Amino acid sequence: MNNINITLGVLSLIFLITILVLSVAWRRLRARLTLVVRQQTEIDHFLDLFSRSLRSNDEISDSMHQAAEYIAELIMAEAVCIYRLEKDRLFVSGVSGRYPLSQLTININEEASPDFYKQILQEEDIAVGEGFIGRTASRKSSILLTDARHDEHLSEFPMERLPEQVMAVPVFRGDELSGLICAVANTNWGRFNMDKLSQLQFAASQVRLIHDLEDSYKVRSAQERLNQELGFARKLQASLLPSPIPEWGSFSVFAKTTSAKEVNGDFYDIVRIDDDRLLIVMGDACGKGIPACLLASMTRSFIRAAAEHFTSLEALLREVNRNLYRDTDAERFVTLGCCLLDKKHGLMEYARAGHTELIYFIRDHIRRLYPDGTGLGILPDEFATFDTICVQMPPGMSLLLYSDGITEALDYRGEEFGVDRLADEFEMRCCAKMSVEEVLDGLMDVVNDFEPDQHDDRTAIMIRS
Repeated sequence: MNNINITLGVLSLIFLITILVLSVAWRRLRARLTLVVRQQTEIDHFLDLFSRSLRSNDEISDSMHQAAEYIAELIMAEAVCIYRLEKDRLFVSGVSGRYPLSQLTININEEASPDFYKQILQEEDIAVGEGFIGRTASRKSSILLTDARHDEHLSEFPMERLPEQVMAVPVFRGDELSGLICAVANTNWGRFNMDKLSQLQFAASQVRLIHDLEDSYKVRSAQERLNQELGFARKLQASLLPSPIPEWGSFSVFAKTTSAKEVNGDFYDIVRIDDDRLLIVMGDACGKGIPACLLASMTRSFIRAAAEHFTSLEALLREVNRNLYRDTDAERFVTLGCCLLDKKHGLMEYARAGHTELIYFIRDHIRRLYPDGTGLGILPDEFATFDTICVQMPPGMSLLLYSDGITEALDYRGEEFGVDRLADEFEMRCCAKMSVEEVLDGLMDVVNDFEPDQHDDRTAIMIRS
């Protein structure tokens, strides 16, 4: 009987211990579930906050201010400031309330509006390790000061202007510090404690999330703006190219251009001077992309303005040079090749301004023309020189103008395509009696095979009598 009583007692004790363990485990699980639910709610609120800021603003500059307001409500803080780290310096990205822990705001009238505090704090710039905020950031650890007015951490500020309580937590991206959140309050707002510090630490992970979303949104917005600018530049570049190329007596003219980037600095134009003369120009603005395209557009406008009172190629180049030298920076210049076709007399006059030499095919032979000429926009008029050469164009004579993106194309060994190779390819196709379109298409294909990964703009114009 005694054995039975002992056994029952042991079983009862085991049962009670089991119930106690399960009860403790259940309380812990319920607390954990409560924490998870609370954290999930906070995440949902943060994401909703960010999405609403995107819907209501063309820019997302207010999203961090709204996040600071939410954090202030969450932990019952009088003011909250969110700092963002950029190159070892801390800048304010979000503020809620009258935040005093700054040399810029510590002496501001306490009756000033929160918006005034926010405006002043836009100038905040703190080095990591400098002052309370910088030192807290450098330690990369949270801090809770329940008697802030008498705490040595805040000795840089006048005691009578300090809040009674301060909390600060770092914001991390992975293992790297990306910012800091600081909250302040007086006791009439409630007491800061470890639970509120824990809430602020969890909020820091959501701030990091919004920082990441903000960065992604800004990148997308920048890309959209870039796409708009490129669209404008493409339209601008298309306006630089004449279409269609007119018939001009016995002359046939054909042009091709390909860009190394979305837009290029190569351009060409065809301007009717009078009933007998046609001006063909090819230009190459220094650089690539949108800046080169804009410079090309400016040059084209100057050429067209000068052509309205055309007297000679030299006079035209001098006028364009004066305008570019006056209106562009020293490092911006344009090279230009000009052919003036006279259909009445079967003549071609050529001038160049720092451009590539002219190649021409006549009587089964290749010849080259390279009169002296200074790039446009480099030198003032009194130092610039522009020579011209005039030749008769019998039937079958072919001319080739080209940009240096063709002759300076590089193969995988770093060898240039070169003028000699271009002249040989041009001669071979002319001897085969190909049309002007076939000649240029073939030349462009050969250069593309030589340098598949194009690094510079390529343009060519062929004229045949």
